Amino acid sequence: MSTSPTVTPRSRLLRMSALVVAVSAAALVAGNATRAEAAPPEVISRWNNELVHSNSISPGFSTFLGAGAYTITAKLSAANQGASAIAYTCTISAAGGAATDQAPVTLAPHATQSLSLNVVHHFPSTGQLSFACTKPAGSPTVRMQHIKITAIKVNSVDNQPF
Repeated sequence: MSTSPTVTPRSRLLRMSALVVAVSAAALVAGNATRAEAAPPEVISRWNNELVHSNSISPGFSTFLGAGAYTITAKLSAANQGASAIAYTCTISAAGGAATDQAPVTLAPHATQSLSLNVVHHFPSTGQLSFACTKPAGSPTVRMQHIKITAIKVNSVDNQPF
């Protein structure tokens, strides 16, 4: 048989005082701690609703982005204007190819295909972002429609294979 310790009003008061001191100390430390605030994202977006791609390389897009981490997306609709299928590839590239994504498709005759691309990259200094599409020389014209290219500057990127 065990006996429980006697709880006196004085021991209760001491326990409550110790609890109040511990909670107060935690609040003081938490109040003095500084939280790192995330910088709001910076969004840079460009668009073109209609480009005619008649040569082997499309009218391209190129711009420079300031130093920092970015997630960059591009999307478009590619419409084959001819009667033969076309091997069509769009590429988005950061920093001269340090980060690249490609979207290869086969455009059926008189068909439209949506393409989307994405890269994430950290530019240590101002760097170039490029976008263009290619097709075989002499192949039918492609109407590039609703092209949207958006770079979002973020606090950091963690880009790893899975």
